Amino acid sequence: MRIDRSCWIRFALIFAAAFTLAAQTPDVSGTWLSDTDANQKWVLDQKDGKVHVQEMKEGRVEADFTCSLTGEECKAKEGGHAEKIMMYFNGTKLVEICERENGSIKKWLMVSPDGKTLTVETVPLSSSQRSEKISFHRQTA
Repeated sequence: MRIDRSCWIRFALIFAAAFTLAAQTPDVSGTWLSDTDANQKWVLDQKDGKVHVQEMKEGRVEADFTCSLTGEECKAKEGGHAEKIMMYFNGTKLVEICERENGSIKKWLMVSPDGKTLTVETVPLSSSQRSEKISFHRQTA
């Protein structure tokens, strides 16, 4: 069986595109401490196309959920309130869209090139909330 040259070229292009996308997707795993609030900590564990998120404040777990990174909806609770969450990568940004009873928000999580800083930009999707930007630093062992 002979495969023509155009098939090989298409295969090479698809492989190169997939490799480029994988190389752009950062690993958000780690324990992240807020630069502005010493009582705020996030623990993120990214593996097998999912991310497990634990958000802690003053030693209490505020949120604990696992979501697929394909944009599928998952259910979570934050501060005792039910939420619907979708997570996916858009280039190097991890996007989280969260639907709550008091409105929806979008978060962009961006890891710095050196892997030491996580910037979380929150944008409200309703007028009752405000935008904010929080920086976290990776806790080292």
